[in-house]
Amino acid sequence: MADVDRIVAYLKANAVMTLCTALEGRPWAANCFYAFDAEAVRFLFLTHEETRHGREMLENARVAGTVSSQQASVAKIRGVQFTGTARLLEGTERTEARRIYDRRFPFARLSPAPVWAVVVAELKFTDNTFGFGTKLHWRRPD
Repeated sequence: MADVDRIVAYLKANAVMTLCTALEGRPWAANCFYAFDAEAVRFLFLTHEETRHGREMLENARVAGTVSSQQASVAKIRGVQFTGTARLLEGTERTEARRIYDRRFPFARLSPAPVWAVVVAELKFTDNTFGFGTKLHWRRPD
C-alpha cells in the first residue's frame, strides 16, 4: 500500500478533526465532523459563519488541524497533522461537497449549516503500528 493510500484509509476511517484557526495572534481550536474528499485532498465540514472558527476562517483562511485516535498503548498511536486553506463553498461546488458530506453523515441532512472545505497543503501521518515513530508525509505539489 502506498504512503498516500495509508493516510487516506486512516482519514476515511475517522470522523472528527480538531480544526485550529488564529486571528490577531490568538489561536482557537474546534472539533468538527468531517468527510474526507480523497480526490481533491480536502476535508469537508459544516459550520456556521457566526462561530468563532467560522469568523476567523473568513478573515484568515490559513488553518491547521489534527485527526487522532485515542489509544492507551504507545505502540498503537496513530494520527494526522495537517495545514491548509479553508474556504466557504458555494454553487455547484457546495452542492457536490454537501452530497459527499451527507453520504458520510446522513443525520446532517437536517442541518442548514454552510459547507466548508480545508484544501490540504500538507499532511503528516504518525503511525506507531508500523514501528515506533513511523511518519508518512504528503505535500500538495506547487
